[in-house]
Amino acid sequence: MKNVIYVKRDLVERGRVISIREQHADKDSSTRVMKNFVYLISREDAIPEEMDTPEVRVVKKITAEDKSEVFVFKVKGHIYVKEKRFIYKVQYCHSLCVHMIWKTHVLSTKPVALA
Repeated sequence: MKNVIYVKRDLVERGRVISIREQHADKDSSTRVMKNFVYLISREDAIPEEMDTPEVRVVKKITAEDKSEVFVFKVKGHIYVKEKRFIYKVQYCHSLCVHMIWKTHVLSTKPVALA
């Protein structure tokens, strides 16, 4: 069985939050997937000459006691957008969290595919 929840919220004149939560259960495992997209907007006077690089964080944790796997991927950064005569700074944070609980004694039975 698969359940998907999609939530979109506006932050009052500041930005937007989009969340997608998904649950999937089969005979071997139970999986929860959470995707969040956060955007904050502010007005700037000028675009800086040197831009910071986005922060990327990846964590994978396997716990044998409760037969679970957790994978977290997060990207944080900002971009500048020109709209007519204004300059806006858009700060973003995208995150993906996958939490799997295996019902069998083998942690990962599915083959891994590389993109």
